[in-house]
Amino acid sequence: MLFNSSCADYRFQTLDNPFYQYGINSISIPMFYNQSNFSNISPVFTKEFYKMLSGFKGLKAQGGNANSDATLIGIIESQNSRRQSRLATNPRSVENIADSDLGKQRGDFAIPATNTLALRLRVIVIKKPSKEEIKILKSSLGKEEFISSKIIFKETIPITASFTREFLTGEASSVNHTQNLGAQKNSLYAMAKSASQSFREMILYAF
Repeated sequence: MLFNSSCADYRFQTLDNPFYQYGINSISIPMFYNQSNFSNISPVFTKEFYKMLSGFKGLKAQGGNANSDATLIGIIESQNSRRQSRLATNPRSVENIADSDLGKQRGDFAIPATNTLALRLRVIVIKKPSKEEIKILKSSLGKEEFISSKIIFKETIPITASFTREFLTGEASSVNHTQNLGAQKNSLYAMAKSASQSFREMILYAF
C-alpha cells in the first residue's frame, strides 16, 4: 500500500520541467530496447517513463520517434545467464509440501520458495540524436565513455524485485507454472514503476 501511495503521488504531482535550462521543452520516448533475457517487457517500461515525464509542467512528452528537442533512450539489460537474472532462493523440500503427489518412483527434490529478478536499465537523454548516435549508444560501445555535448543525462539504474513462488498440489498442481509466470509478470511491472521513480528522483536532484 505504501508503494502504491508513493507512485500515486508522483503521477499526479505537477513539477516544473527539469530540462528547461538545456533548452528542452519536448522529449520523445521511443520504445525501450530490450537486451535482457526477459521477453515482452519493453512496452511496460516505456509506458511508465512516458507517464512520469508527462507529469512535468512545461515539458511535452511524446511517444515514438517524434520530432522533439531531446530523446530519452532506454536499454533494458540483464545477466547473460538466465539463472543469474532469476535468482532462486530459500529451497524447500517437495516431499514436505506434496508427498502424495510425488509418486512411489520419484525421490525428493528441492524447489525455490522465492525468485529474485535482477535487471539493469541504461537511460540516456540526448538532444536530437542521429541514427548513428542511437546505434552506438544501444551497442556495447555505449556502455563506455561516449562523449558528446548533446548528452545531458546518462545513468545505469539497477532494479531488483522478489516474489514468492506458488506450489499447488492435487488437481490444482497443473496451474503452478501459470501462477508463477503471473507473479513474475507483476514483479516486472513493479520494477518498471520503480525504475521510472528512480529516474525522476535523479533528474530532480541533478537539475
